[in-house]
Amino acid sequence: MGLFAVKLLMLVFLIGTVSPPPCGGAEQGLKTIGIRAGLSATPKHEFFRQYEAYAVYALPWDWRADSGLGVALQLNTAAGVLRGGGKYGFIGSIGPGLSIDKPGCGLSMDVGGSAAILSRRVFGSQDFNGMLQFMAHAGLNYRFDSGPGISYRFQHMSNGHIYPGGNPGLDLHMVSLSWNF
Repeated sequence: MGLFAVKLLMLVFLIGTVSPPPCGGAEQGLKTIGIRAGLSATPKHEFFRQYEAYAVYALPWDWRADSGLGVALQLNTAAGVLRGGGKYGFIGSIGPGLSIDKPGCGLSMDVGGSAAILSRRVFGSQDFNGMLQFMAHAGLNYRFDSGPGISYRFQHMSNGHIYPGGNPGLDLHMVSLSWNF
């Protein structure tokens, strides 16, 4: 699954940097801010929790059908705390994502990949073998008419086999509360 995260990150990055902007009028700038929390999704040596604040920036590239259904490129950023094995550490991430939505419909889906930095590599008996990690996620979001939103995402973090000593990875179920602009 770690290789999947690296491939997804590379695909999203290539789409955002190689392809020309198909629609010139896409809005860009701060799109969403929020808080997110998550729990381990699969058994590991340790049980993990993650808490973070995040922001999503709309980038100028989007593809829209006549119906309004479309795909938009965005930049995802987050900073927070990862807890496992009785230890706390900083986690920060940044990377591109794709949002699939339709204006006027509160429901959207997003996928993305990010590079992540940990302040520590060992949490109890769990060793991530390095502080640079890669993340991939897929999620569903619901935006209420007045700006607030809720979301769920499945998130995978791994070292992408860039370090010797294995690739333990970490899967999390994450839920969030947000404000959408």
